[in-house]
Amino acid sequence: MKIEIFLIITFISSFCFSQNKLNIYTNDIDNFWIAFDSITKTNNELKQLNFLQKLYLDKATDGLNDFIVSREHTAERHLDNIKNYPKFWNSIRPKTEEIKNYTLKIEKVFKNYHNIYPDFKEPEIYFTIGVLNSGGTTSPNKILIGSEIACADKNTNASELNDWLEKVFKLNNGVVAMVAHEIGHTQQKDGDSEDDGKSNLLGYCIREGMCDFLAELTYQKISSPYMIYGKEHRKQLWTEFQKEMLTQETKNWLYNGNDAPNGVADLGYFMGYEICKSYYKNSKDKKKAIDEMLKLEYNAKSVTEFLKKSKYNG
Repeated sequence: MKIEIFLIITFISSFCFSQNKLNIYTNDIDNFWIAFDSITKTNNELKQLNFLQKLYLDKATDGLNDFIVSREHTAERHLDNIKNYPKFWNSIRPKTEEIKNYTLKIEKVFKNYHNIYPDFKEPEIYFTIGVLNSGGTTSPNKILIGSEIACADKNTNASELNDWLEKVFKLNNGVVAMVAHEIGHTQQKDGDSEDDGKSNLLGYCIREGMCDFLAELTYQKISSPYMIYGKEHRKQLWTEFQKEMLTQETKNWLYNGNDAPNGVADLGYFMGYEICKSYYKNSKDKKKAIDEMLKLEYNAKSVTEFLKKSKYNG
């Protein structure tokens, strides 16, 4: 009888553990480096492209398949990057292979999200190798991480890359911080899609800045270049932002890389972060504030009302 009870308890415990286990996938990283090593054994470009296609892209997880579509991965783009930036790839490889060690930290972030947001739904996380054009994005219930960017830091050899990537690497917050940001997008209404034409610059910035704010609540402060510059020029930025925030124009504030007017990209993230932080600070019920943030409708009327309720004024 005691043995039977023990076996039942063991079964229940095992079942609960398997149910609570995070859905984190790193297969794509392993497959990329298998393809990478195969490429180095031949100078035949057709064979190299075939290795990338057969050993990496054709074996893609569901997450990588989504990433391939959203960020336009091709065997040709991967091969160009591998050939043009050999120092970078040799430098970043060990860091990508260490990603499996971040599971416990990511699990803690998930627990923190559960604590601040009762409706939290755990997304799947796919660590992939991209084409140096995205550190992270989402598709429905999936987080897609471009590990070659997410893992890079001030010690990464970025001498072959552009100035913008070099700046990003120097102040990179790390893999877990990026995951914490992207988790926020998976909980937002309509994820991180901003091309529906119903919103405006204010809405786009709130959507992104909200995820930085949630990452701060669940993991750590974001110390990116736009955060550092933003805090030093808060009043000036708020004055400039108000001139454009109700328009559809994003070039001065979002996704502008080396083309940023003052040399600091994505300052719209900072503006959105500031507005969300103010909204949270001025709400008596903090959990309700998080709920209202994540269920925000991204149309011009809703985001304007959100700004008003935040009481943000630079």
